[in-house]
Amino acid sequence: MANLTSEQAKQLSDNFFMLSTALLDFRVANWDSLSKDDHQILSDARSKSLEFGEQILALATSLIMNEVAESLDTINQVTTDIKGTIKNLKNIQKGLNIAAAILVLGIAVLEKDPGKIGESIKGMVGAWGEG
Repeated sequence: MANLTSEQAKQLSDNFFMLSTALLDFRVANWDSLSKDDHQILSDARSKSLEFGEQILALATSLIMNEVAESLDTINQVTTDIKGTIKNLKNIQKGLNIAAAILVLGIAVLEKDPGKIGESIKGMVGAWGEG
């Protein structure tokens, strides 16, 4: 797994979620033909598929954070700049935009959404850099 990109890990996670749905569909379509043991096997397999998807998605989040290591340096610099100068900022809308961008970044990280994390990093840097 270490050689997967974050996008590949996310795709793999999505595949496990889709497979779990397919297992449920199969189980429902064949409900009356399945033995009690067959139902249990399919139920367990579906649960594990969902679990795998969640674990892989967590891995995708950590991978994207590794991939944006250079961007983290930029975030650190922007954070230092903002912390040191925002109190003297005269452009109110820019201050509001920066506040919103910071919140979006925080939410993306807490949601562990790789796509949102990358986009929100760009958004925060852009908000700070705007005229």
